[in-house]
Amino acid sequence: MLGVLPQAAATKLVVSEGAKKYKNLDPAQKQMVNIGGLLVMGLALYAGYKMFSRMNGMIDWFTGAKSEKERKEAENKIQNQINDEISKVGVKPTIGTATAKSIAQSLLDAFEYMGTYEEQVYSNLRVLKNSADWLLVGREYGMPRKRTLVAELYNELDNKEMAIARSILSKIGVTI
Repeated sequence: MLGVLPQAAATKLVVSEGAKKYKNLDPAQKQMVNIGGLLVMGLALYAGYKMFSRMNGMIDWFTGAKSEKERKEAENKIQNQINDEISKVGVKPTIGTATAKSIAQSLLDAFEYMGTYEEQVYSNLRVLKNSADWLLVGREYGMPRKRTLVAELYNELDNKEMAIARSILSKIGVTI
């Protein structure tokens, strides 16, 4: 507490001396001091803005917002490619978007927890009737864990399980 009083007294002395000197300046000098003060304040605000801008990027990185944005961009790119493929396949999907979303969610659920529920994966793949269905489910699956549906299958299934999945998909003309 005693250390604060001398600092406060020194600050008061500096301010009062500065005010006396400012009062003794002629109008042109006062104008220059005011302009200089505004420039210093503007530079301080600009420096603060730049620091905050950099920190905002760091905050996005730290909270994962940046990686989420990157994942969404990658997912949108993949979905656009799949839309192009669906139009090129030449067959129409036998399932609707709602069913494709349901299958995609069921596949994600099969992958999500400890161990993979292979039978749930196989039963969902058996619902698909053609390659357009497969593409539609892949589009709706997106990249919830930063992997496409094909990459997810390779990641979650071992060689024997993958052979079964390939066998199911080959019946509808899909090769992975």
